[in-house]
Amino acid sequence: MLPDNVKEHLKKKFENLIDPVRILLKKNDTELSNKAEELLKEISSLSDKISFSVLDSLKCLDAPCISVQGETKDYGIRYMGVPEGGEFNVFIETIEMVSRNEYRLTERTVEFVEEIDKPVDIKVFVTTSCGWCPPAIEKAYSFAMVSDYITATVIDCYAFPELAMKYNVAAVPKIVINDKAELIGPKDENEILGHIFSTIG
Repeated sequence: MLPDNVKEHLKKKFENLIDPVRILLKKNDTELSNKAEELLKEISSLSDKISFSVLDSLKCLDAPCISVQGETKDYGIRYMGVPEGGEFNVFIETIEMVSRNEYRLTERTVEFVEEIDKPVDIKVFVTTSCGWCPPAIEKAYSFAMVSDYITATVIDCYAFPELAMKYNVAAVPKIVINDKAELIGPKDENEILGHIFSTIG
């Protein structure tokens, strides 16, 4: 599925992994799920630090849904669809983030996020051809990495058109926080943080 040159590139990148990473897939009987499974098997075969398994009980809105987890911790990171196009690279970076316990937020933002003590649900609607989507995904996943109260679900609009319609997605990236606040287009972490606090009062 992946070209040989991409496989070699990923093998080298994965040499930087530190802790084991578990990739879990909730699937159904669709071609999209089969495609996701094939891709994830291939990615996991490139490093002994990455394991892959299908988990029907994975908590998610729909299938196919992918979770990137630590060996013993679910950070609340979810990807609904198949990470292709612009989303492929950020998916690989997410594996690195989880393995290295890193995130792409400033220290000041992290201090505020660590004070959160109420559930925060972040949905990021994307398309695989959207240039502004990967940074939005990275920020959402970073928030989830820092706080046990935050979950971040990325949703491919073309894979889940019903959800895109339900949330009135006309442009991407669209970030929805606790089904209350909505942000469209590229946003910095301070703006996202402000909307998180506005939804939890």
